[in-house]
Amino acid sequence: MDGMTGNHLDLPKSLVAIFRCSLALFAIVGSLPPAVANGDEAPLEFAAPDGDRPLNNFDKFDLPGQHRFEPIFGVDIGGLALKRSGPDAFPLLYTDSAELVATSDAIDPEMKLGTRISVSLFNLTRYAPGFDCDLVFLSVDDNVAETRFDAGNYTTTNLNPLFYGGLPADPDPSYTMFLNSDLDSAEWMLGYRPIQRIRLTAGLRWFRLSENFDVLDTASLATTTKSGFYSHASNKAFGFQLGGEATLWTNGRSRLYARGKYAALNNEVRGSAVAQNTSFTYEGDKDTSLFDVELGGSIWLCSWASLQVAYQGLWLEDAVGALEQSSSQSFFDSATQTPAYHELNWNGLNFGFSMVW
Repeated sequence: MDGMTGNHLDLPKSLVAIFRCSLALFAIVGSLPPAVANGDEAPLEFAAPDGDRPLNNFDKFDLPGQHRFEPIFGVDIGGLALKRSGPDAFPLLYTDSAELVATSDAIDPEMKLGTRISVSLFNLTRYAPGFDCDLVFLSVDDNVAETRFDAGNYTTTNLNPLFYGGLPADPDPSYTMFLNSDLDSAEWMLGYRPIQRIRLTAGLRWFRLSENFDVLDTASLATTTKSGFYSHASNKAFGFQLGGEATLWTNGRSRLYARGKYAALNNEVRGSAVAQNTSFTYEGDKDTSLFDVELGGSIWLCSWASLQVAYQGLWLEDAVGALEQSSSQSFFDSATQTPAYHELNWNGLNFGFSMVW
């Protein structure tokens, strides 16, 4: 119309061209790693154990913290088989002529089964990769020892058990001794993976040990009124825990690992002993230590499931055990009616089924 048509700006076509260029730019930037797109250094890459084999969920346990990947969730469901051990033996049983015929070694605890459950959230946030959170609970509750002593096995008419510094006024020809030990533990831990195959942890630990040591007239066990002597000891400990875990070897289908934890705890103790019309109670608190050690292995069933088995060891210092108190306290001396601290330990296995998504 005015001779300027060839220079006229076609606005719709220009907008379409700008939009197409923007899409191309976003595609290029979006294809870059997040750190590069933001102008930072690229995150460290991790080589799969078998070259081109894709990482499965269990491989991610060994990734260093700098490697970014989405949160994963894990659950361990399994069991424990632990045997209780205590300090050196002490006198336990005498004949009518005051001959020692048995020590506390005769109360030999059996290995008992329990449960172990663990819930983990790996890599709590992609903005702080490598940080994990664990909740672990374990429990072994049972009658760990039951031993019967009969006078017919010795040159005596009756037996005289030494129980908290006293002997029975009217001894019987047969006694059965029981040791019940209930152990429960719960822990909440935060973990971090500073380098490949290493994980450090810190958090809180609660530990409870409740025990009964009873010496009963065997004949009375068949009646509704059981006669004998009873004692109870309770430990309730809580405090701070540090630990670490390392992958010792892996081939991408199985793994050997070591795990260790040290807990500094405050232990509140309570106890009592009863012998017919005589009894006393005691209480106290003491700083104590718990060592928790595992050495084991696992094998993948698929990318998200594995079976595992490990040696499990627990060492609790400055604890009160119901059996051990009998050698240190006395019904007839009030000065001894205070907690007598010993080291107790448990050794055995843990085993279970692990799932990671």
